[in-house]
Amino acid sequence: MTKYIINQIRKINLVTLAAGVLSLSSCSDWLDVTPSNETEAEKLFSTERGFQEALSGAYTLMTDPALYGREMTYGFVDNIGQQYERFIAPSSAYFYAQNFNYEEGASIGLCDGIWNKQFNVIANVNDLLAFVDVDPLVFASALDHDLIKGEALALRAFLHFDLLRLYVPYDINGSATEKVMPYVDVLSKNTAVSLTFSEVTGKILDDLKAAAKLLEKDPIRTGEAHPDLYFKNRRFHLNYYAVKALMARVYLYTGQKTEALACAKEVIAAQQTRGLFPFVTEENATNADRNRRDRTFSTEHIFALDIRDLQTYTTGYTWKVDQINGLQLRGGYMDWVGPVTPVEWIFEGYDDYRAQFVERESGMENISSKFWQSDPKKEFTDKMPMLRISEMYYIAAECGQSAAYLNVVRRARNIETDLDENLTGEPLQAEILKEYNKEFIGEGQVFYYHKRRGDVSFNNGFPAKYQLPMPEQEINFGGRPRPKEGNDE
Repeated sequence: MTKYIINQIRKINLVTLAAGVLSLSSCSDWLDVTPSNETEAEKLFSTERGFQEALSGAYTLMTDPALYGREMTYGFVDNIGQQYERFIAPSSAYFYAQNFNYEEGASIGLCDGIWNKQFNVIANVNDLLAFVDVDPLVFASALDHDLIKGEALALRAFLHFDLLRLYVPYDINGSATEKVMPYVDVLSKNTAVSLTFSEVTGKILDDLKAAAKLLEKDPIRTGEAHPDLYFKNRRFHLNYYAVKALMARVYLYTGQKTEALACAKEVIAAQQTRGLFPFVTEENATNADRNRRDRTFSTEHIFALDIRDLQTYTTGYTWKVDQINGLQLRGGYMDWVGPVTPVEWIFEGYDDYRAQFVERESGMENISSKFWQSDPKKEFTDKMPMLRISEMYYIAAECGQSAAYLNVVRRARNIETDLDENLTGEPLQAEILKEYNKEFIGEGQVFYYHKRRGDVSFNNGFPAKYQLPMPEQEINFGGRPRPKEGNDE
C-alpha cells in the first residue's frame, strides 16, 4: 500500500452515520467511513454499531462502478475475457482493452482505478481490524465479535485475491522468487513491501482459514436466528459458506486440487442436505411476465453485493445501450455451419434458461439482460453475484474429474442431455469451459479461467496478455514490477 493511497484515504472526513437498526441489504446507503484521525477512529469503534457501519461501508465501496459495480464484472474484466464483439473505434472505453493493450487510451485509467479503489477498500477493512480486538466488551456477544472479525478477514483476502489474479503473473507451482505485489494487513503510512506469488497466496489462505474458524457459528451454518437484524441476509455478507467457496477458488488457482475439492464439496453438501443456495426454479427463471424473471438466479448466490445503482451503472452498456459502449455478446464459427449467433455458439442450441437472457435492446442485438432491473417487486434486482453454487460444482468436476457434477448444473438449467460421466482430461475440461461461458456472462470470471489455464488466445486474434500494469506511482515509488514488453503472463 503506497503512501499516496493512505494519504488520500486519510483526507476523507468521517461521515455522519445514521442511527438505527440496519440490515446489510441497505448497505448502498453507506459511504467510506475510514476516520480521518485516531480520535475519530476510536469514537467510531467504541460501539458494535460502529463496527457494523464500517463493515457495511467496505461492502458499499466494492459496489463502485470502477470495481464490482461494472469494471470488475461485466465491464473491463469481461472485455479482456473476450466476452463481447469487438469494438471498431477507439472512442469506446474498451477498444484498447479488448486488444490487451492496457497502457493506451482509457485502459490506463481503468487499470489504475481498479488498483487504487480496491486498496481503498482494503484500507477500510484494516482500520476495522486494527480495533476489533481492543475491547471485547464493545460487542453484545463473543459471536458478534467473531462474525464481524471473520467477515473482515475474509473480505481482505477476497480483495487481494482479485488483485493477484489481475496484476500478477500466474505461478501455478508457487516457485517464482520475483516480488510481485504487497499483501496489506495493517493500515500504515509506510509503503508495504512486495511479496512473491506464493507468499501472497499464503497470506490469503491464512486469512481465510482464520475467518472460517471465526465463522463456525455463523447463523447461516447453525440455522439459529440472530436477534440483531444486521446479521440477517447472510448472503450479502462473506458468510461461512462464502469463505469455503472462496477457499475452493483460491486452492484451485494455486493448483491444490485436493483441498479445492474438499471445500467445494462442503458447500455443495450444504445445498444438498440443508437446502441452502437452491437452484433457480423454472417459474422464476421463465416467468411469463418478463419483468418478474430472476435473471441472476439469486437463490443460488453464496455471496452477492447489493448494488442499488446497478441500473444506472449498466446504462449505455447493457441497458439503454449506445453505439459507443454497447456490449454485444460474441458469436462464433462452426466448421459445418459457418458463423453462428451467440445463442447458438454459447448455448449450443439447448433450451437453456440462460439463453433467454440474450436479448435485443435499443436496436442492438445480442445484449445480455442478466442485470436488467425490471422486477417491480424488487425481489430479484440490485444483486451482483460474487460467489455462486454452480461454481462449486464446476470446481468439483475439475478437481474430482467427474462430469456428474456438470450434469447436476446442466439439468438445473433445463439441459436434458447428460454428458458422459466417464469424460476426463481435456474433453472434460472443454465441457467445463463451455459451462463457464454460459454461466458467468457479466460476472468477470471467464478471464480468470483462461489465465489459470494459460490459454494463448481465445478466439480474438490477439495473443492474450494476463498481467495488468499497476499505477505508475506504484511502480515508481512502491518498487512494484513493470510488465515486460510482450509479456503474455
